[in-house]
Amino acid sequence: MPTNSPQHVQLGLQEPRVRALPLSRTSTLVDDVLDICDLASIVCDPWQEGALEAIASIDDDGQWAATEFGILVSRQQGKGNILLPYELAHLYLWPREDGAPKLIGHTAHEGPTAREAFRRARRIILASPILRAELVGGGKQTAQGITGISTGNGNMAIELKNGNRLVFFTRTGAAGVGVSFDVLIIDEAQHSPLTILEALLPASDASPNLQVLFTGTVPKEDQDGEYFEGLRDRGRSGGMDRTGWIEHTPVGSDDPDTAAKINLGDPQVWREANPGLGIRLAWKTVQDAWHRMGQTNPEAFARQRCSIWPSRKTEVAAKLSELDIEVWKRHADDAAGVAGDGVVLALALGRGGGYGTVGAAVRMDTETIAVEHLHTESGTRWIAPMIKKLKAEHGNALVVLDSKNAASVISALDRAKVKYLAMNLDEIAAAHTLFIEHVNAGLVPHRDQPEVTKSLELATTRNIGRAGVTWEQSDPTKPVSMAQAITWALWGVLKSEATPKKRTPPPPASRVIRRDDVERDEVNLATFQF
Repeated sequence: MPTNSPQHVQLGLQEPRVRALPLSRTSTLVDDVLDICDLASIVCDPWQEGALEAIASIDDDGQWAATEFGILVSRQQGKGNILLPYELAHLYLWPREDGAPKLIGHTAHEGPTAREAFRRARRIILASPILRAELVGGGKQTAQGITGISTGNGNMAIELKNGNRLVFFTRTGAAGVGVSFDVLIIDEAQHSPLTILEALLPASDASPNLQVLFTGTVPKEDQDGEYFEGLRDRGRSGGMDRTGWIEHTPVGSDDPDTAAKINLGDPQVWREANPGLGIRLAWKTVQDAWHRMGQTNPEAFARQRCSIWPSRKTEVAAKLSELDIEVWKRHADDAAGVAGDGVVLALALGRGGGYGTVGAAVRMDTETIAVEHLHTESGTRWIAPMIKKLKAEHGNALVVLDSKNAASVISALDRAKVKYLAMNLDEIAAAHTLFIEHVNAGLVPHRDQPEVTKSLELATTRNIGRAGVTWEQSDPTKPVSMAQAITWALWGVLKSEATPKKRTPPPPASRVIRRDDVERDEVNLATFQF
């Protein structure tokens, strides 16, 4: 019998290939989750228990170690046995610190996915006398339905006597907008466009102990999985203070060079990518998929069944853009700090909104514009207050940003009453061209900031429609946001100079009215027509 036959490889691997936990982790509340599994009669596989143990990590203060946690695993592995116990533990066992009711949101891209998750949660709760008794009204059957469970008008929610609620909805329209979640589950995270998440993620900022869980598969080229990709990059790089990441993928699948050499027909590769193989996913299902797709569409098999999602390939720095990095280095000047009148601030977020950068620029003389990197930090909650503070310190400085890039913090800026200038595609492309021209002409003095130089060295470009090009990340461990921020800040200086200031016209000169100017029959000067 061949050594690579399924009979010799019975189960999928239970340990993930990548398991990156937050640096702040000191313990875990996984025992609470397993207790709720016992009450709900949920039996978890070892890989599912391992994921729950990681997600439930806490820090020294008893807060969630990971404010965001991502899991990459292929379909049909049983990730519902991670999501449901996690949700039930929040609903029944982990109250808010301030005693207020907790709101847990479970959102999916597709309506059927959200409905199926709701139905399973309802079924599990109603089957457990202990869990059912905690529903509003004791979960009694009435003419209107079961108390504590809402299903009317598309509303899918479960509410306990203590006020805690678990709601299910799809990421469409205004669903979830304006609601402050304590816990947010982003299922089908391969569909995670910033235009949708910008309304959901900031809504959770008010929670005293926030946690957002992402679960998904590898996105297709036409799917907007930008946030999930950014989370993947942060997780793979490791060492993040508040980010956790788990992925069940074949060895070498994150490297674009080795990923291309993976033997997709090897059962060992199938094991590494499918922890539920032989348990919840039949071997013949994978075999049939390989026989059907192996010759005609191996890329789809690699994505759907093997979760192969290489990181973006790092290019040689000298070939990444038209910027003359040597000219940039020659014009480093410690006296070129950004200060004085006319400072422009620029905000740029990293891929997926996992970190942000603030840059600045100011006119030095008739030819030169100085630029500077002011601050880069993980997360986004710090951005609005810092921008507001810097804007005030620099005399109500102009703030420029790309509204799509900064989508996840726009609402926070609006709440902080921070006015900003949003750049359109043509302006973003023009900013890139102007920055390259000014740097290569030696007209951009700057303080010696090695992190900015490295960002420019590793920043490549991408097309943005017919408008031109802009900076693009080539290495997930080096934030291109620094290159973006100083580029946009320089453009902001030029934009402010080119925009004529509004002037209030002077009042009309005073006019003396003489008696001869008045009609003979008009004896009252108040009726004189000016």
